[in-house]
Amino acid sequence: MVTWSKTKHVGVRFWESETRKFKGKPDRCFVIRFKCHGKSVTETIGWLSEGKSAQYAANIRSEITGNIRAGQGFQSLKEKRDIEVAKKKADKSKAITLNQAFESFLSIRELKPRTQKDYQKFMDSVFKDWGKRRITDINSDMVSDRHKNLVKEIGKAQANQAFRFMRSLLNYCIAKYRDSDSSPLIKYNPVKILTETRQWAKVNRRQTIIKNKDLPKWFKAVTEMESSVVRDYLLTILLSGLRRNEALSLEKSMIDLEERTVSLVDTKNNKPFLIPIPKYLFKILKARVNANSDSKYIFPSRVKGQYMAQPQSGMNKIKKATKVEFCSHDMRRLFITQAEALDLSPFVIKRLVNHSAGSGDVTGGYIVSDLERLRKPMQLIEGRILQLAMAMEPGKIVPIKSA
Repeated sequence: MVTWSKTKHVGVRFWESETRKFKGKPDRCFVIRFKCHGKSVTETIGWLSEGKSAQYAANIRSEITGNIRAGQGFQSLKEKRDIEVAKKKADKSKAITLNQAFESFLSIRELKPRTQKDYQKFMDSVFKDWGKRRITDINSDMVSDRHKNLVKEIGKAQANQAFRFMRSLLNYCIAKYRDSDSSPLIKYNPVKILTETRQWAKVNRRQTIIKNKDLPKWFKAVTEMESSVVRDYLLTILLSGLRRNEALSLEKSMIDLEERTVSLVDTKNNKPFLIPIPKYLFKILKARVNANSDSKYIFPSRVKGQYMAQPQSGMNKIKKATKVEFCSHDMRRLFITQAEALDLSPFVIKRLVNHSAGSGDVTGGYIVSDLERLRKPMQLIEGRILQLAMAMEPGKIVPIKSA
């Protein structure tokens, strides 16, 4: 049972612990009592061993009763402590730099390796001088000026991409870092200025494609390339419709030679993807799977443990030899164009190239892809492309150079 003892201060008392000791004597716990709106209120101040004293308790009581008389109401010690903690946390948040926020952002967000690499590149280059700035120092004028300069320095598309990343990072900061009143530390995302003043650079979407008349010389140049890895990479995109990074990062384990399928998990729309392999492409992929290489990748890099980077040098040689301008996505466009020329169902084409049906595509949402039903369309597309590429009669196959 607690035995209370009075002090010389009004409304302040204490009790002594039987177990806690301080300087060889029982420790004392100080408590204050006062009235608020006619009700008696008791607040524990703390222990003598914690630096609390009767005088300290009396001062706290005097502050509280003074606030009550002034009509400011009663604020408990817990509330006061919570406010102090919130203020300290807010002060700490106000000192957070962009680099520190980015590290926190990466630790929480689940990003694809390529995306993380791109974000890191932006932080290390175009936003390097912002890294040590506090997140609260980034303003609309800085955003507007930097975006305008980046358009000139690295191009419209890259400038826009850099600030889409910055918008995402600052949105994260708005959600994570709070002021002492729990409101967002950053009240307004400064990147919004680009939308509000229509400063985003207008980028015309590339619509180029390898023309039918240019396909034979392009195909001939590719099949005669010295680098079998680059050759097979280009032909894989052409005959499968895969996206560039999907093809580059293909692993041997993703190729099922018995079922003749390619299985992808890490895709652009985050949907698992399984497609049949047509006959000509099967020979290419089978050779690559069985290639005498310790790499797990179908298209290995010279750097151990990595897959090949976009082979721009090899592609430039093809451009120079054929006078045909192209990029990796042009081959995917050609695949889709030839599929449409065959009057294939739009739903089949979407499944083959892993396009999302879209929220308005109600019927597509009910269609379940049957892999075997996709084999014939896939073979038809390959046959049409090869017919155009080799300028020959349907059904004739011209072998490529062995690796």
